[in-house]
Amino acid sequence: MPDKLILKTPAKINLSLDITGKRPDGYHTMRSVFQTVGIYDTLTFTKTAPDQPLLLTADVPWIPCDASNLVWKAAASLLGDNPCGVHIHLEKRIPAQAGMGGGSSDCAAALQGLRTLFDLPVSDEALHETAASLGADCAFFLYGGTCLAGGIGEQLTKLPSLPAYPLVIAKGSAGISTPEAYRRLDGLPQMPPEDTDNVLRNLEKDADSLFSVCGNHFDAITDLPEVETIRQIMRKNGLNPVLSGSGAAVFAGCADPARAENCAAALRAAGLPFVTVTETASEL
Repeated sequence: MPDKLILKTPAKINLSLDITGKRPDGYHTMRSVFQTVGIYDTLTFTKTAPDQPLLLTADVPWIPCDASNLVWKAAASLLGDNPCGVHIHLEKRIPAQAGMGGGSSDCAAALQGLRTLFDLPVSDEALHETAASLGADCAFFLYGGTCLAGGIGEQLTKLPSLPAYPLVIAKGSAGISTPEAYRRLDGLPQMPPEDTDNVLRNLEKDADSLFSVCGNHFDAITDLPEVETIRQIMRKNGLNPVLSGSGAAVFAGCADPARAENCAAALRAAGLPFVTVTETASEL
C-alpha cells in the first residue's frame, strides 16, 4: 500500500440539464448529459500515525477544512465518524459556486483515494452508493467522461466518450444560490423546452452540431449582469452560451481552438475574473 497518493479531480459541465419534476422529499428530478472537462483540483493523501485525527488543509482560505467539507464527509463514511491516520491537502482550481461540481469531484476523489491508500475492502458498487448518499453529483465523478444522468443525478448511464473538443468557460465574481435557482425555476408558468434528447442525437456528430443544441433550464431564470455579459460576448463570437449546473459558470464549445481563444480574449478584455480555454475530457 502506498503512503502517499496524488489524485487530480476534474470539473464538469452539463451539456444539457432538464428539470423533469419534484419528489415528495423536495429534491428535483432531472435528465442531464454530464461531461468532464480539463480543469482540475488536486488532492494529496499522506498517511499519518493511525491514532492521529484526520488533517484536512487547503491552499485557499475560503475552503472549510472541517466536518462540513465533502472531503471530510467522504473520509468519515469510509474510516468512521472520527477518521484518523491521514492528511489530505486540497489544491483548488475549479471555481466555486460555478455549477461545475468541484466539491462533488473532490468528494469522489477522496473516496477513491482513501480506498486505495488503506486498501479498504469496498466494492465499486458500494463506493457508488456511498458517493450518491453524499451528494447528487458525487457518483458521476467516479466515472467521468460523458454520462446520461437521471433521478437526482445518481442514475448514470455511460455514453461514448467525446473527442477533445475546445471549450471556453467563464464566470463572474457573483455566485448563484442553488436553492434560490430552484425556487425561481419552480415559479415559471411552464418549464422551457427540453434539450437532452437533442444532445443525445448529436453526440456523435461534429462539435459545432453538438454544442449548438446544448441547453440548460436554469438559463431561463439566470439574469446576473456578469452572466449576461458572458452570453453577449460568446454570441458575438458565434458560440452558443450555456450555463453549467445551476450556475454561475457559462461554457461554449466549438470545433476550432482559435475561435475559442478569440472568444476568451474578448471575455478577459471585459474584465471577467475567471476565463479559461480547455477541452472535454474523457478520462479521469
